[in-house]
Amino acid sequence: MYLVRNALKNIVRNKGRYLLIGAVLIVMLASVTVSSMIHFTTKAVIDDYANRFGAAVTFTPDLRKLITLMKPDENGYYHDPEITAEQYIAFSKSDALKSTLFQGSRQTYCDTLTGLDQGGEENYYASGQDNGFTAKDPHPETVRRQAPNTVLLGYSDTSMLEDFALGLRELDEGHFFTSPGECMVSRDLADLNGLKVGDSFDLQDVNNRDVTPLRLTICGIYLDITTAQSGGYEWAVNNRRNEILTSFATLQEHSMVGLNLSATYFLKAPDLASQFEKYVRENGLNEVYNVNVDADSYNQIVKPVESLKNVSATFLLVIVLVGSAILILLSMLGVRERKYEIGVLRAMGMSKGKAAFGLICESICVMLLCLCIGLGVGRLIAQPVSDAIMSNQDAELSGETQSNYGDGVIMSAGGTNEEPSTTQNVKVALTPESIGFIAAVSIILCLLTNIFGVLYIMRYEPMKILSERS
Repeated sequence: MYLVRNALKNIVRNKGRYLLIGAVLIVMLASVTVSSMIHFTTKAVIDDYANRFGAAVTFTPDLRKLITLMKPDENGYYHDPEITAEQYIAFSKSDALKSTLFQGSRQTYCDTLTGLDQGGEENYYASGQDNGFTAKDPHPETVRRQAPNTVLLGYSDTSMLEDFALGLRELDEGHFFTSPGECMVSRDLADLNGLKVGDSFDLQDVNNRDVTPLRLTICGIYLDITTAQSGGYEWAVNNRRNEILTSFATLQEHSMVGLNLSATYFLKAPDLASQFEKYVRENGLNEVYNVNVDADSYNQIVKPVESLKNVSATFLLVIVLVGSAILILLSMLGVRERKYEIGVLRAMGMSKGKAAFGLICESICVMLLCLCIGLGVGRLIAQPVSDAIMSNQDAELSGETQSNYGDGVIMSAGGTNEEPSTTQNVKVALTPESIGFIAAVSIILCLLTNIFGVLYIMRYEPMKILSERS
């Protein structure tokens, strides 16, 4: 207890030197607090964004490559090379991907249902109207096939139901599809056919008669204010209220034969685009297609936050190095001033350990006081500092253009299934990780303020110290 009381008295006796050390420590600890709060908060933001989002990837044909590499049909039309359902599924197995969203569709017919505008397609062909087909029509089966009265759409995630997010559709009864075999129908189609939740029906693919009918059970009925016609003709297949919504798992379990499939892939990070493109080329993606990476949406938040994280780390390193150098210098000067005091205490019989403990007690007391002040100041200025750095990063990044990630990879906007939050919403906080880091730095700084004094005590005997007094 005597050593602690004596340490407190020594702080008062040497208040000039300790005020200088305290000022340095407060500046350093406040800076460490700001930097650690920004660093660990931005790390959490980046990890959270990576878990919820990704850089979206889609495939689009390159017109020049299409004309150069593909041959026109007998009517002079160019057709995009097919990407099969099996290829779409194979592409989703790449290690570069975070997730994949699938959408599948079939034109279907149900003999127990009547679709809105049903009969329009049959009447169109039966009337002999000029439909634009020549005698060499390469697709005469479009006339002879069973005209569809419904369209079946399957989604791998309900977040893909954009019409519901836009307010064009709304669940009126029941619930969204969750299990295989469940589906949703529009209120118009349900009222026309007297359908209710729990009813079942069979759908036949009109383009592939070999595919067995799919039996579905209605789990929900939705209101629909989308545009009724989307194809220019009053046919059932063009009326969006004939769309039957289900899960992609339902379509996949039923049959992939003849399924119209599209996919949006999400990379773990935009810089994996080249790796993903190599993978899909090896798995059969035609070179006519470009691999389009939506790095804009991803980088909208990640790049500024990563820059903020890097700036804070650099700032922390500079502050710690400069502050440590100052503390070491002050420690050396303090030992020179107090070496006679240390020599007297040692000559009176105080052991090396107790003498060193006394110096450490002084530093601990000063450090605790400076830590409280530094933490308070750091917490107050952390958010303004973060906002200032972020604003500067936003201004710099807004003028940059996106660069390509490998041949055939194009940066484009759009494609994520959820809108990311803006970088201005980064709120720094004192996390357990940052508290632990500040505590570790405080211990190191405490040691730095005593290291030369302790070494001086351990190396020399008291008579040696007293003999060197000048």
